[in-house]
Amino acid sequence: MVPTVLISIDTATTWGRRIVSGVLDYAQQEGPWHLHIESNGVERRMNSGRGFKFDGVVARIGSQAEAEWLSAAGKPVVNVSSIPLEGVDFPRVITHQAASAQVAAGLFRSRGFDHFAYVGNPAAGYVQVQFAHYASILAEQGRSCAFFAESDHEQKLARWVRKLPKPCGVFCWGPSIGRQVIDACLENGIRVPDDVAVLGSDFDDLISRASYPPQSGIRYACEQIGGLAGALLARMMAGEEIAPRDVEVEPLGVVEMLSTDTLAVADKRMAEAMRFILKNFDQPIRMEEVLKANPMSRRSMERRFRRSFGCTVAEQIRQQRINRARLLLASTDDPITLIAEKCGFSSYNYMSRVFNELLGMSPREFRNRGRA
Repeated sequence: MVPTVLISIDTATTWGRRIVSGVLDYAQQEGPWHLHIESNGVERRMNSGRGFKFDGVVARIGSQAEAEWLSAAGKPVVNVSSIPLEGVDFPRVITHQAASAQVAAGLFRSRGFDHFAYVGNPAAGYVQVQFAHYASILAEQGRSCAFFAESDHEQKLARWVRKLPKPCGVFCWGPSIGRQVIDACLENGIRVPDDVAVLGSDFDDLISRASYPPQSGIRYACEQIGGLAGALLARMMAGEEIAPRDVEVEPLGVVEMLSTDTLAVADKRMAEAMRFILKNFDQPIRMEEVLKANPMSRRSMERRFRRSFGCTVAEQIRQQRINRARLLLASTDDPITLIAEKCGFSSYNYMSRVFNELLGMSPREFRNRGRA
């Protein structure tokens, strides 16, 4: 018998559409499933009085009422929402917020920023979680982070942005909030990205291109989240007992656009060195090539580079290659050996060793994890 599955996820956002796409891909490969997509969430179905005729549900559960309605139906449910709800214990597949915060902090530090800020709604538990991780990572580096909690109040946001120490890297919960920050800067003569660089969570191509300058964002592994949620639901519908737990999926990396295309360092020579790395990391460059492009002693380069960017030249080259490789592994079917070549690694074996050191898994495991 073909199971009937309800996908209750808002499809008005790129995030929601990509998760639904991941569930659909799983259903097509492992089904068949008879699918119903409730693009406005389950509340509409609840309020309509329509009965529950599904064998399982993948849902973004955003309220206690939704959770209670789904729980009363007595069917398997997998939750893809990061919203914490007291007493709700459906298995969840969600983005790893600590890893997202690490990616954001890494991007701004690699651009030489010493001042940091965060914009989000503090009433949302998932925002609190991401900000806590972000502030903790920066505190370990001896940096503090300003928080703005009134993103829907344009005048307050404008005053806050004007008072920020410049240059400043601003990390935002969601691309819509990032757009508000960019707008506030433009309306007040604040240069983006030179005075304020803006990075949004969960890169949204449409919102990014609608902004000027286009907005950078962290690419969440939404298709993988959807696929893993589908696989988990299939096990539950087959009768397997799944203990309530969170499956956290790491983000894929940063999609860099103009809103973060800057180097906030006073040392112009180090800015030139970093620009050389960003332009050429996909080539087989090493310290020797960086020194040839920016002549000085090796010792001076290492000392000044670490002071400006918080890492060595070799570490920065390696991180840029890993970031590009993660995006290519997730978004293409290119052979892994070709991806290694495209990202500047000397061989697949070397890329695999770096992946294991930094991520605790091989490139093949990284690619297969969300497709299993």
